[in-house]
Amino acid sequence: MSVKDVRDFLLKQMAELADSDLTADEARVVIEKAKATSGIAAQYVAAVRVELDACKVLDETGMLPGGVDAPTEIERPQPRVLSFDARRRVA
Repeated sequence: MSVKDVRDFLLKQMAELADSDLTADEARVVIEKAKATSGIAAQYVAAVRVELDACKVLDETGMLPGGVDAPTEIERPQPRVLSFDARRRVA
């Protein structure tokens, strides 16, 4: 699961909480689910923070703390250069 997946899931949870059409019973279920999600998300964020701290140590010292996998490079698409012709106008 990526950080984007977690973000998308949390946004979905927030949308469910904002749904004013829920019955009282449905709202209780959604609230309990959101509480559980919040706890899990907090643990996930803490784990990612440890990984980022380990990357900082690697960057500063050249050594990686034990028990932390070496970070892998993320493949990024090459940036596209957009051209602009100021003489060309849209009617």
